[in-house]
Amino acid sequence: MERCALLLLALGPAIVMGSAAAQEADTGSAATTIEEITIIGRYPGPPLWKVSSGERVLWIFGDLAPVPKGLDWDPRNAERVLERAETVIGAPRVSATTLNPIRLFRILRAARRLFRAPGGTTLADQLPPDLYARYRALHARHMPADDEEEDVRPAIAALQLYSAALDDVDLTNNSGVGRTIRRLMRRSHAAEAEIIIEREPEDLIEELGKVTREAELTCFATIMTSIETDLQAMKERANAWAIGDVHALLRFDYPDSQGTCLAMLFSADGLLELRDELYADWLAEAERALASHERSFSVLPMRELVATDGLLAQLAARGYTVTPP
Repeated sequence: MERCALLLLALGPAIVMGSAAAQEADTGSAATTIEEITIIGRYPGPPLWKVSSGERVLWIFGDLAPVPKGLDWDPRNAERVLERAETVIGAPRVSATTLNPIRLFRILRAARRLFRAPGGTTLADQLPPDLYARYRALHARHMPADDEEEDVRPAIAALQLYSAALDDVDLTNNSGVGRTIRRLMRRSHAAEAEIIIEREPEDLIEELGKVTREAELTCFATIMTSIETDLQAMKERANAWAIGDVHALLRFDYPDSQGTCLAMLFSADGLLELRDELYADWLAEAERALASHERSFSVLPMRELVATDGLLAQLAARGYTVTPP
C-alpha cells in the first residue's frame, strides 16, 4: 500500500477529478448549525445538481471524501435518475496497467526506489526543523502506537499521518460510495461515455520522479496544516453530506489539502498536461450529453459543484443553466 501512496496522490484528479486548487476553511457559521450525526440508520446522502440546456438535463451526483465511517446511505436519488438516463459519463481515469509479471516487478521495484527517502536520509534530514517538529507533534497525537518509519519521502509520511488523523475523528476516504455509484451506472441501460487516457506505467513513474523537493515540501506543509486546523470542519462537511443538508453544503468552503498537493506535484509538464486533458474531456462529454440526450448522469467531487472555479461554474460560463438542489 505504501508503494502506491505517492502514485495515487499524484494521479488523484486523473482518477476522481480531484481539485487543482484549494480554498481556506471558513467554518464559523456552519459549525453552529451542523451537529455530529448520532442517529442509526440509512443516511439520505446528497441530492443531485442539475445542469440544463433547454429541455435536456444532466444530473450530477456530488461525491465527498472523507465521510463518516460505516456510512450506510440511500442511493435511490441516483437510481431514479439512472432509470431514465440515456447516457452516463464515467469518472475520468488513467489506465496504466500491465499483465506482464516481469514488467510489473520492474515497475514495483522502480516505485519502491521512488517512494523511499533518497540516499539513506530520514525525515529529519529532509524536512526543515520547524516543519519536522509539527510532524512529530501530530504523529504523537494521531499515531502514538506506531513504530517510527523515518526512511520514507515526506509525501508518504504525510499521507500516512493524514489517514491516521481521519481515523481518529471517525472519518474515512474509503466509504464505498464511489463504487456504489459506478455499479449503478453499469447496471443502468444507459450508454456510457468513458473518459480514459492510456499511459505507460513507466512513463508515469518517470514523471513522478521529476517532482521537485520544493513542491513536495509545500505539499507536506499543506497536509500538516489541514490536520492541525480542518479536522472538525471535515466532520461538519461529512455530516452535512450524509444527511443531504443542501444549505450547509452550499455554505461550506471546500479546502482541499490533497488537491493543493496535486496542483504542486503537477508542476511536472507531463502530469499537468494529463490533468488538463482529463478536465477538458469531461467538459466535452458533458456538453455532448446536453446537446444529444434528454437525460444524462455523471458524478463529480463536491468542490467541483460549488466552487467558483469548479467544473459546474465552467459549464455555467458556457451558457448552461446550473440549478442546485
